[in-house]
Amino acid sequence: MRRDLPSLLSDVLTVKGVLAVAVVDESGEVRGEEAREPPGFSDAGPLVASALAASKVLGGFVGGDLQQTVIEYRGGPVVLAPLPKSPGATDPGSTGMVLVLRLASIADLGRIRFQLPRLLAQFAAAT
Repeated sequence: MRRDLPSLLSDVLTVKGVLAVAVVDESGEVRGEEAREPPGFSDAGPLVASALAASKVLGGFVGGDLQQTVIEYRGGPVVLAPLPKSPGATDPGSTGMVLVLRLASIADLGRIRFQLPRLLAQFAAAT
C-alpha cells in the first residue's frame, strides 16, 4: 500500500527518540517536515543539502557511496540517509533526496539504524 509523505513523516515521530524528520532534495527544498519539538528542518533545507554534498565528496575519498551520515551535536545527533530509487533497492542509487532525522540522544541511534531500511523503503515508495 502506497502511503503519502505527510503520514509517513508523522509515523516516524512515533519512534522513541525522534524529535524531527524531513525529506529534503539536493537543492535544499524541504519536501516535507514534521517536528515533535523545535527546531525542525523547515528552514534548514540548504544546510542539509550542503551537509549531504560534503558527505558525498568525503565518500569519494574513502571509496564508497554514501549510505548514511551521522553528525553529533550537543542537542542530539542528526542522521542523513539518501532515499533509494525504489522500495526494494539494495543500492540506494540517487533520487536526489535525503531523509533527515534529529534524535534526542546518541542512545537513540541504534533504534533508528535498525528501522532505517524499512523507513527508507516506505519513503522511496511515497516520493
